Amino acid sequence: MIKRVVVMVLILTFISSIIGFRSYEAKSNINIQNVKVNFANNTKITNLALDSFRNSRNNDNFVYKNISKVFYLSGFPGDIKSKDFNTGEVVTLVSGNAGNFDISKDGQKMVYASNKTGAWQIYIADVNKDKLSNIRMLSDGISRSEDPRLSWDNSKVVYKRNGDIVVCALDGSIIQEITNTPDTEEWAPNFAPDGRIAYTRGIGDKSQIVVWDNSREQIEATGWYPAFGDDGSLYFIGRSNDDEDDIYRIPPGSTYKELLPINASGVSEADPHWVLGTNKWLVFNSERGNDEHRYEGYIADITTNKVFKIISDTKPVFNPIVIIKN
Repeated sequence: MIKRVVVMVLILTFISSIIGFRSYEAKSNINIQNVKVNFANNTKITNLALDSFRNSRNNDNFVYKNISKVFYLSGFPGDIKSKDFNTGEVVTLVSGNAGNFDISKDGQKMVYASNKTGAWQIYIADVNKDKLSNIRMLSDGISRSEDPRLSWDNSKVVYKRNGDIVVCALDGSIIQEITNTPDTEEWAPNFAPDGRIAYTRGIGDKSQIVVWDNSREQIEATGWYPAFGDDGSLYFIGRSNDDEDDIYRIPPGSTYKELLPINASGVSEADPHWVLGTNKWLVFNSERGNDEHRYEGYIADITTNKVFKIISDTKPVFNPIVIIKN
């Protein structure tokens, strides 16, 4: 009789454990389905934990395996640094007093702004592993010059000079003055693959994205920090409400302004930059992922809307630029 009671207790215990496991499994599946729904939802991400979920599931993803280096600005004015994704080593290329910069597709040439002389000027240099060489000034040494960007063929540089947009050759000689508006500031210019130039006109919430095409100007949107993709799509930062800066896209030949689902709720994004040599990667900085709302560097696959953190620093990260492996 005692043996029968013991056996019955063991059977009931086993059945109870099975039911408990099934209940836990069902809850887990519900949670996973909820995450999948969020993935598929083409609206703005509302759960910051989703970024951690994506990263944890994709640590061995293509994106990490194919990044060669990440260049970024630490603080503003600050240091221009690079991280080698093969070794994990971080080096400082420009120490202090640096502003926005750009890197050639092969990672071997840099243009950057610096106020080391007391006035913002544009410099160009060769990148040799962990240091710069052959550094020379491109701007005139007098005018306030900032926000340099290389053309897609690395033959020209566009930058802001005294609030106007100019284009120069790699020897510093001015090729063209794009704007001449003494009472209005233009800034953050960027080349398109076909040679057009987008820039920001004005300051604050009423800033406009203007695209210049052979002396013809077209106002595209309200926003700032324009950047072009490989297919001619125009990316820029706009404000969806009073507190958040988000990344938008205007497809080529369209006027539709798409709020990208790579944005995170409750924080701001900035500095979109296309990853040259790819057809789907966009890098940017975001306040997501830390309690201080400190900018860090991210890369997004805009075909799947998956987002991956690529760089963090003790200071805010600005202007991240990725070089992929050949």
